[in-house]
Amino acid sequence: MYQLFSHSYQVQVRHAISFALLSCRLCFYCTATNYIASEALRVSDAVYSSKWYFHEFSRLKATLLLMIQNSQNGITIKAGGLFTINADTIVTVLRVAWSACSILKGLRQN
Repeated sequence: MYQLFSHSYQVQVRHAISFALLSCRLCFYCTATNYIASEALRVSDAVYSSKWYFHEFSRLKATLLLMIQNSQNGITIKAGGLFTINADTIVTVLRVAWSACSILKGLRQN
């Protein structure tokens, strides 16, 4: 992103395209994982609304209660086991990139 402020038009275009593609790729992954996490939380609502309490099988009731309890914890998807991928990741990465670019641009002008 820092190269976008260089004087060469070709370098600016090349780096702008690569930054846009990397940002789109990050948005694609983060929105998909955010959707998966929200669908995982909906499992407990679906099981509860299935009228599980009317069944006569006591083992089924205990299993469904455990299923509701475990699905309410939610899931987290991590990239390489290092950081969580979700909608906040997009905002954080773009904010850090913009801050670093602003600092480097300020240092370059001085």
